Amino acid sequence: MSPRVRAVLPTIAALLGPGLAHAEDVPSSAPPEPAPETTDADSSPAPVPSTAPAAHGTPASEPPVIVDNPMADLPPKALSPDQRFSWQPFGFLRMQYRMVQNDPNVAFIGRDDGFQLQNARVGVFGAMGSKVSFLVAIDGAVDERLATNDPRGRYTVALRDAYVDVPVRGKLAVRAGLFRTLTDPDLDATTQRLFVDRPLESRGVYATEGYETEGLAPGRSLGAALRYDPGAPTVGARFGFELAVQNGADELAADNDNDTPAASASVFARLPDSSWIVASARYNRRTEGDLPFLQDEDDLQATIGVRLVTGPISFGAGATVVRTLFPTVDGPARDAYGAHGQLMFRTGSALPLAFGYRFGVLDPSSLVLTDRVMEHTAGAVLGIPAYRTRLLLQATHVMDQRNLSNDRVQLAAEVSL
Repeated sequence: MSPRVRAVLPTIAALLGPGLAHAEDVPSSAPPEPAPETTDADSSPAPVPSTAPAAHGTPASEPPVIVDNPMADLPPKALSPDQRFSWQPFGFLRMQYRMVQNDPNVAFIGRDDGFQLQNARVGVFGAMGSKVSFLVAIDGAVDERLATNDPRGRYTVALRDAYVDVPVRGKLAVRAGLFRTLTDPDLDATTQRLFVDRPLESRGVYATEGYETEGLAPGRSLGAALRYDPGAPTVGARFGFELAVQNGADELAADNDNDTPAASASVFARLPDSSWIVASARYNRRTEGDLPFLQDEDDLQATIGVRLVTGPISFGAGATVVRTLFPTVDGPARDAYGAHGQLMFRTGSALPLAFGYRFGVLDPSSLVLTDRVMEHTAGAVLGIPAYRTRLLLQATHVMDQRNLSNDRVQLAAEVSL
């Protein structure tokens, strides 16, 4: 053995000594570790399982010694209830068959009847005790089109929600991430909607159903909000609010389109039987065009939404008004408005059935005299709780100022995962 090797042997022995001493206490056939369990987000989370086998001779009530931890002589600290993590996956699939009347004078309206995947949503929500909760969701049925009125759509996978809620005090919380504010009169979740499509003023006119038009709802955006949600009461009313600052760019934008954020304020009242009333105001400076020819457009928006449920009858209504200013080019202001009202009747218990009527109107620009659209929709929805499934049917008569022939019929099936 060389003198150099003999010189380093004492140092190696000193370093390995404590580890070997701990290794002698570990049984040779340690039991396998339990797999972590998925817990219900509304129930108490399960304790976090240990990442190492128990030391030989250690009582079950004492924490095990972690061999590969450099601080193994200090037993790991037990997690408090506020540090325990729980989560629950969710998702839903929704597909429709759509038939649109072919307009004899406009080539891109109709002529694309067939199946469409409206949603392929998967996500997870969870919490770390009472300290923080979160929600992340993606959708594999986001329709992308290269140009307006392009009948050749393509599906892509996109992030839909990604935010955390941090309680401040009681029901007061801060939300941060990618989320949708209350500045939309359509606040029903997709799996609770009573029609195949969202209201006209929120969704706009889809490609091949007419002249493609964006809705007046701002959609999702990156930002933060201060929210107070008192929860649903059994009697009377409870009031809450939301103050939000967001980028104001479109839902798939990675950052803002200028130096000015969008700001919104909403107040709402929760009523019994999942009823609510909400009113909102929003300011957003958008930037259009490409460098070096960028133009600012200022949107001033006001919305109100109502949902009232009493016994088997439910009533919903909403209205949005948007005034757009053009400070860069000093052009005339543009006004847009949209509204809807609907009445539904529910019957049955084992197989709940709802049917009713909705009227919608959208005028996207006061600068164009012939772009107003009105829709009369009759719809029905049948629930099959045993299979977590809903079947929806609607027929829509469209009244367009441009004298289009574009009535449509839609049949959709939805499964909650």
